[in-house]
Amino acid sequence: MMSMMSLQDVKAFSKERFTKRILSQQGGGVTFVLHFLPGQELPVHMHPGATLTLLVVEGGGTVILDGIKQRIQAEDVVSCSGETAFAFHNTSDAEVRLFVVLSKVPEASYAKDI
Repeated sequence: MMSMMSLQDVKAFSKERFTKRILSQQGGGVTFVLHFLPGQELPVHMHPGATLTLLVVEGGGTVILDGIKQRIQAEDVVSCSGETAFAFHNTSDAEVRLFVVLSKVPEASYAKDI
């Protein structure tokens, strides 16, 4: 199975809060795009049993990983385990788009890490 789409086709911002557009869901994993206007944020959360990979497509802001803040900008990639407390805040004056892949960790390898 194959699919193709343009990120421009799912580009959507809202004045109320950040938006999420799912691109695909396969094998327990999900790929999506998040859109943030200046000042909008994704609260601290975790994804146990998964790994997170995030690509900054456009803009920049502050990512918080286990309480540690770090600036990120277009073309930066962040990878972390689902047990990492993760948050993002658009601290810039521009729109931000994040491409995110959540991959399910196979049960056997997840159990070894505990």
